[in-house]
Amino acid sequence: ITWLGIGLAIFSNALISTSLNIQKYAHNRNEALGENRLPYWKIPLWCVGMAINAVGELGNLVAYGYAEATVITPIGAVGVIFSVVIATFILKEPFKRLHGYGIICIVAGVVLIVYSKGNEKVIEPDVREFLDHYLGTSQSMIYCLVILLMTWGVYSIRLEKGKEYVIVFAGLCSLIASWTVLGCKAFMAWVRLSIEKGDNQFCCSTLSIIPFIVLLVIVVCAVVSLHFLQQAMRFHDNNKVIPVYYATFTLGCIIGASIVYREFEGASMNTIVLFFLGCLFAVFGVRTISKGRQQHEEEVRESFRLSPGRSLQ
Repeated sequence: ITWLGIGLAIFSNALISTSLNIQKYAHNRNEALGENRLPYWKIPLWCVGMAINAVGELGNLVAYGYAEATVITPIGAVGVIFSVVIATFILKEPFKRLHGYGIICIVAGVVLIVYSKGNEKVIEPDVREFLDHYLGTSQSMIYCLVILLMTWGVYSIRLEKGKEYVIVFAGLCSLIASWTVLGCKAFMAWVRLSIEKGDNQFCCSTLSIIPFIVLLVIVVCAVVSLHFLQQAMRFHDNNKVIPVYYATFTLGCIIGASIVYREFEGASMNTIVLFFLGCLFAVFGVRTISKGRQQHEEEVRESFRLSPGRSLQ
């Protein structure tokens, strides 16, 4: 079951990576229009990317039902590998040595993560158990309060600092998206209990409204977080947005799953060390690939500046 979730997560993140590249291309073309630019949701190409993104996110939603959130979330780093593939074979960008180093680091990181946590049993709490033993604990309530306060704090400075610092919009997106991950974990457990074990969590109970409330939270948080990710991509290069978003989102989800679902409870020190070593490899790989793409863009701009055929106007 865990391998099904891991495989689905890899495929889904490939789709998400493709969609982000399409959306960034649409943003670049739109910004070039100057005062005639359109709201991004009115750009046909952006809508295509959005549709692909929705399919990828749906796949990730299902994946959370078959593997731990602390495993599925870091695997998102493979999306950066697919970005390199798209840039190399479709956009015809050169494949740099840094890209190779980054891919090796990401693969090594994912292998360590899967090796350390890939065989853990996936929890399947019913609605009552979720409320009493997971969401309703004092540590979970404190965590939720802290995340809400942090989200409000970052949101309040987004207009003042968002264009200057990439972490503002990327971090805001990560904070909101972490609610989506926590909700997906519970919602998919209820779907599996209802379909695979015949224990219907969606009707015939006074708590049947809870799954629909959680689903609403998932959808709203996904849409809002996507909006702030678009803002980050609009004001900053993907080479900066992708590593910052990946690092903050991964860290947020690991902390959330560790506190709410206690996914590291009973884990050995060896497991914990290997897991976080894998995360460090993955983050470093994402950063290395992004650095390689940044160097390419700087070389292109410098070549254009020095070109003798360039107009001086």
